[in-house]
Amino acid sequence: MDYESGVIEVADGVYAWINENCATNAGFIVGDDGVILIDTLMTPTLASKLLTVVKDVTSKPIRFVVNTHFHGDHVYGNQYFLPAPILGHENCRIELDTKWDANFSRYWTREALRPELERINKTLPDVTFKDQMSIWLGDREIRMSYHGRAHSDSDILLYLPEEKVLFVGDLAVNKTIPAFPDGHISKWVDVLSKVETVDATTFIPGHGPVGGKEEFGEARDLLKLLHNEIKKAFDDGKNEEQASKDVNVGKFSVFANQDRIPQVVEMAYKAYRGELD
Repeated sequence: MDYESGVIEVADGVYAWINENCATNAGFIVGDDGVILIDTLMTPTLASKLLTVVKDVTSKPIRFVVNTHFHGDHVYGNQYFLPAPILGHENCRIELDTKWDANFSRYWTREALRPELERINKTLPDVTFKDQMSIWLGDREIRMSYHGRAHSDSDILLYLPEEKVLFVGDLAVNKTIPAFPDGHISKWVDVLSKVETVDATTFIPGHGPVGGKEEFGEARDLLKLLHNEIKKAFDDGKNEEQASKDVNVGKFSVFANQDRIPQVVEMAYKAYRGELD
């Protein structure tokens, strides 16, 4: 899938680093006296590239690092940006710590990554918040907020109210079926109904291209469609294998990662059976 990738300035001093093929994105905000980095990616190589990208734009220091949630493809690079404080939701610190082995093993199955993953040290957020928190770069406010269990139990938004820019992490991915290793489908739909009330005209997803309200609407509608299709199969007594075959995502069948649908079904069935928190 072709789309604009690389460093994209979405507002004055606000940058998205968009990777190809719906790989993990990052971002950074340049203020008068420093930089806020949003997500640190998965490997030493990617973290090094990200640091180079930031230095190509500004010589100002990275003052804060923010983790949008605990999944390794967004946070394993944390160690390479110390001693900058790492900020995240309180559950991001808890989940990154307590679910480390399960989280790590998902990536370890990809043998090509192992030489890099062997170099990763557990590096947790050391500044956490519960509901919301603001960081100020000079007179620019960056609002961080948590709205409940969704893609994980640690997903946060970063919102720039003046610029109407919203970094959504994996709460809303673009042009791809979302990954679901920790997703709670019905709660996720509820959270997106809250996110869509935020007055934003540009959104930077955790995966896929930069979008606007239309693309956010697609991500929301895809999740609702998956929820409705799978819930109907569940209510009809179909097993997970049959439900996976019968899910019809309609116009979203051109999106990347269609092979994730069985995982979405598996986690949705767990949610419907009351097996998830």
